Amino acid sequence: MGFYRIIEIGQLQFDWALIMAMIERWRPETHTFHLLIGEATITLEDVEALFGLPVDGMLVAYPFALSDYTGENYLYMLQRLTGFQLAEPTALSGASRLQLLPVRQHLVALHTEITDDSSPEDIDWQTRLLLMMMFGGILFSNTSGNLVSLRFLHHLERLYELPGYNWGRAVLAYLYRQLCRSSMDTVRDVDGFIQLLQVIT
Repeated sequence: MGFYRIIEIGQLQFDWALIMAMIERWRPETHTFHLLIGEATITLEDVEALFGLPVDGMLVAYPFALSDYTGENYLYMLQRLTGFQLAEPTALSGASRLQLLPVRQHLVALHTEITDDSSPEDIDWQTRLLLMMMFGGILFSNTSGNLVSLRFLHHLERLYELPGYNWGRAVLAYLYRQLCRSSMDTVRDVDGFIQLLQVIT
């Protein structure tokens, strides 16, 4: 599906002092780091070479058809595509963001290994839940560290299409946005695909 390198790398030990120093040198107007040796930035080639994320293909975009979706619509879509039903509707933040903790607890409670005897439906359900964990916890993380957008369910409906999306562009654009936000004086937190920033520095 195009995410193997991210799984292979696993968890990185972040050097937060270095990351914060880089954020202080980020210039939102040029999307570059201003360093003593000159300007530098993170490119699509970096994303593709370091993490294997595709930078060509279909846009990772929010379809207009979902613009009127309510929290109830998203929860129905979540159950239909993953078999997971929330015990507490309070796990929703707004209409379209889900706390990751209940998903993590659900996956632990399942404790089901995928085998040759596993049904295709079970495999697809668990795959989608694990991908939601990856989106919310790694690729498109937020400062809470515990929320994922249910809008990604649209992209997970047809798993075979996942490699056809340009995830590298979406991840880099989101990281640029978060770097711009974090570089402002009033904001002290940082989120996005920090693994990319750590590896680059």
